[in-house]
Amino acid sequence: MEGSISDRASPRARERREPKKPQFIAMSKVGNGWQRIGAAWTFKSGEEGLSVQISAIPLNWDGRFSLFTPDEVPADE
Repeated sequence: MEGSISDRASPRARERREPKKPQFIAMSKVGNGWQRIGAAWTFKSGEEGLSVQISAIPLNWDGRFSLFTPDEVPADE
């Protein structure tokens, strides 16, 4: 047998890619402040649109959220 499966795996498969940083941060207005609820990325294929991932749902959330670039994220109040 020629080594373990991990030794035979292609170099590409062994590379650990750093997660792609989001182009936008999804924020929801909660009370007098803002809460981060997710992020959004442009499609890898170059198609128009965004892929949005919601990772938190605030209590009594009305479903509305805003997208901010990472350098424009509002400060918590």
